[in-house]
Amino acid sequence: MSYRIDIDGKRRYDAGGDRATAVSEEQRRFFVEQINQAVRERAAAGGPKTIDPATEKAIVVEKGDSLWEIARENHVSFNDLVATNRIKSTAGTAPIDPNDVVIVPLASPELVAQGPVDGKGIPEGEAAFISDLYGRGNKLAYADDPSKIDYTAEGRDMRRDVGAYLDTLPKAERQAAALRLVNSDWLDAGPAGNAVKAAIEERGLKTNAEAVIAGEIYDRGNRIQYSDDPKIDHPAATGEIAKDVRSFVETLPEKERSETLQRLYDRDWTDAAPARMAIEDVAKALNVGLRPSTHAGADVEDTARDIIDTANAAGGPDKAFEELSSAFGSATPEVQHVLLRSEDAKALIDKAASWASKPLADYRPEQAMSDQGNAATTMSNLERLTAGADPRLAVDLVSAAIPVIEAANARKQEKVGGELIGMNGQTNMMTIIDRIGGSPGADALVERFAKIGGYHPNSIPMAIANGSRLDYPLAVAAESAPASPDFVVQSIVPHVKQYASANVNQDVIAYSAHMQELQWLVSNHGSTMTPEQLSKAIDDYRKEKGSQWAETEQRLEDNIAASGEKLLQQLTALGNLPPQLASQRQAVDDEIGRILSDEKTAMAVEIAMKKNPALLDSPAVLNLMGYQARLTDRGRKLAEEATTQIIRHKVLPSFADLQSGGPGALAKAKVALEELKDGKLSQMLGIPKADMDRAIDAVAKSLPEPGETVEQSRAKMATLNGDLNDLKSSSGVRSFANTTGPGQMLRLIGLAATGASVANSATAAQTNPTLRNNLKVVIDAVGLGQRTVEILGGMDHLNADSAAVKHFGSSSRPAVKFLGALSGGFDAWVAFDYFKAGDPLMGSLSAAAAGGTIMAALGTGTMFGPAGLVIVGAAVVGQMIVADTRDSNKYMTDTSKRFLAHSGLNETATGALIDQSGDGHSPVPILARYAELKGFRLDQPADRRRFIDWLNGMPKEGLEKLRDNLHHSLDAFGGDPAKLAASADSDANYTDPQRLNEGYVSGEIYVPSIAAEIRAGNGSPSSVRQIDVALSELGIAVPIA
Repeated sequence: MSYRIDIDGKRRYDAGGDRATAVSEEQRRFFVEQINQAVRERAAAGGPKTIDPATEKAIVVEKGDSLWEIARENHVSFNDLVATNRIKSTAGTAPIDPNDVVIVPLASPELVAQGPVDGKGIPEGEAAFISDLYGRGNKLAYADDPSKIDYTAEGRDMRRDVGAYLDTLPKAERQAAALRLVNSDWLDAGPAGNAVKAAIEERGLKTNAEAVIAGEIYDRGNRIQYSDDPKIDHPAATGEIAKDVRSFVETLPEKERSETLQRLYDRDWTDAAPARMAIEDVAKALNVGLRPSTHAGADVEDTARDIIDTANAAGGPDKAFEELSSAFGSATPEVQHVLLRSEDAKALIDKAASWASKPLADYRPEQAMSDQGNAATTMSNLERLTAGADPRLAVDLVSAAIPVIEAANARKQEKVGGELIGMNGQTNMMTIIDRIGGSPGADALVERFAKIGGYHPNSIPMAIANGSRLDYPLAVAAESAPASPDFVVQSIVPHVKQYASANVNQDVIAYSAHMQELQWLVSNHGSTMTPEQLSKAIDDYRKEKGSQWAETEQRLEDNIAASGEKLLQQLTALGNLPPQLASQRQAVDDEIGRILSDEKTAMAVEIAMKKNPALLDSPAVLNLMGYQARLTDRGRKLAEEATTQIIRHKVLPSFADLQSGGPGALAKAKVALEELKDGKLSQMLGIPKADMDRAIDAVAKSLPEPGETVEQSRAKMATLNGDLNDLKSSSGVRSFANTTGPGQMLRLIGLAATGASVANSATAAQTNPTLRNNLKVVIDAVGLGQRTVEILGGMDHLNADSAAVKHFGSSSRPAVKFLGALSGGFDAWVAFDYFKAGDPLMGSLSAAAAGGTIMAALGTGTMFGPAGLVIVGAAVVGQMIVADTRDSNKYMTDTSKRFLAHSGLNETATGALIDQSGDGHSPVPILARYAELKGFRLDQPADRRRFIDWLNGMPKEGLEKLRDNLHHSLDAFGGDPAKLAASADSDANYTDPQRLNEGYVSGEIYVPSIAAEIRAGNGSPSSVRQIDVALSELGIAVPIA
């Protein structure tokens, strides 16, 4: 029988072709000569002059061999063998002699797959096929000069051959063959092993025997579980699965069997219970102890067990729980899910609960050394264990401990009576409830604690006044409702009000005080700047103040958000009283209204909602916003703010893929709009639900279809504008006209969808004029033309790292910049009452330039203001900050001068204009107001530049005199530049030369003329016409727009 040798003649292979032994030097020389002879003869016949080790091998002929036999033994076709050697055959035969070398192609994968099989059903040529692959992989792995080898091409060829082999096999045999191939030894033939694995995975076959058996028994278990055959023998069928599982396991080394069974058991056997039972039976038969499992998968279950085992090894029950809690916090959601359902974890938690509650387990009321000491120790233990714990774990811990507490209370009531849990215990109980509140199972625990009872005046009220949840106090109120019909108003609300005034409002005041200078500079100097200049001025101010100042700013801002969130939580609880407290509801609602009427309180809640929009996922919070909050003017503004946050975070993001995302993106957008109907939107805006639903339907009809043209989009926007204008409520009110807040809001939603679609369909860059023109077309069509400059300007000013952009996804997506800009101005545009009433700070920001409102609302950093500035509202400023500005020198500093210089004003102008009036007012806002009334559009770069140049061109003395005159005007206006009008009733005193220059002298009495007063800086012009005259008197040119 022929045998294989290396092409360098050094080794001879055994009959199986997979083992090679070295030959003697004499034998090697003989083999080499025979190989060379075969190559020469082939070359002479026109064939290759070398053997290709990647596709060919050398076979030595022995007596009795034939080419047919050699072809069959090596799993190649006779024709291929003859062609490879360039042998001329006659009548299908060719002469060969013993010791001749025949060059043989590597095994044909198709022939091997179609060839005869052994007793186990395995193709007889598979071993040779694997051997050939091994040889190819080995040569690649140990090539003398890797630079001469195209490893990618070689790997592709081997992958193709493996694929051909698998594809040629009957489908039912492919998975078993794949496992045989992948489990072969590829240690010194890595490239071949990689090719095998890749080819298997390309065909969706598994490379792991364990996964194969798992899949097979799952399918069988599923068929058994849901079989319609009434005669099916479930135990017998399960037993058959068990046989196969056992057969598989017993092929493994004994030390691997228990781990393998556990891994199989840990898989998800939902809908295949017979397979799970079979694994349990095999484990029992093999005396393998399976650990409890939630069947979430081997890796997840194993990780969870490691956490539990590590925790149990940490020490006592308390240490074990603390270790479990720590690991739980950093675990993946999948592992956390297992830990919450694990029997082993439950046992650990039960031990920790027993440890914590042991003082009460041993409690004997009639023998106790301290009346409430045992309960205090138990609650202290639970407080310590729940500190930092995930609320779900904490609920499990307290749930395991509370039966002991209840039993102790029952013994106390039976023996001596009185409260089991005293002051210290109740303080810790409130802390625990704060930690678990809102988690599944927490409400039931609160009710059980309320039945145990206790309302110590030095614990519960103090906790409320520090921002604690009201779950327990309200549960106690519900328990005592018949006997205490005003419990909530008398014993809970006063402490909520105390928290609002002593904590929440103080956080706002602390922040306002820290930001006072910057807010004053923005409010007074910001109107002279472009958004970029203003942002740079704020950035430079922060740098000048240093990192500690910025850290304090962030800390104080976070404090407001945290205290505002706690207060919102308390007010939400008060706004959703249980039925037992219905008689107190009206009085409580009135108190909520009073609390939210405070500007500082409302501002803190507003910031909390902005920082954490997830708060608005709560139906209870939406109920508060839709009902109690709307009972006062300030609360109504808060409800409207909540509305804008819902739209910004739930609706607008659904538009990001319109046009580019096809029908799926459109469906997503429609779902988002439908969810608005199911929410509390109409209630929060004070509009009947039926009317709001009709308006939302109008917006839904305007959503852009895939492939829609700009003209079609424009037409839809025009239709939306008309539909909303025409909608009337049952009382005849047009609630959705483009002059109303709700009308603007709904148009902005429609515009967001259409604008995103237009942006996504554009092939040009965001700055391309065609895209911008197209966006302008749809903005104008929907009746929001006044927002065009701001939106398009905002697209320029929002950078890629803006929170607005990131909120909608990757900034590389075309619609994201547009949605970011639109979202940026959303709050300001639809906060219906704020800006109509006039807010000087926001007014100055909005006037900054194109995109000014967007920069005011979002800036480059957060959703609060330019460069992350939280805007302290005008009312808060009026209550606290403005009073301090009566110090006329407070902001006449180099810092103020440097800030103002960002507008482009020169040294002379900035030096003159930082001077404040006697009442502390800056002249800059009234100068900006004057310019606007003169026709300068300060949101336009050219007009702004002319305004700045006009100020820079004034002589120092003239500018200072003008400033002094305007100081008197401002003090007369109470600091409000908006009171400057184009004309006034007293204009004749200025425009009539006689009156202007008329003075009075009588003895020692001298009353200077108005002209003289102006020249001395003591005038007080109250209109644009009067300032024009003052400029002329000072020799300053009157500006012309």
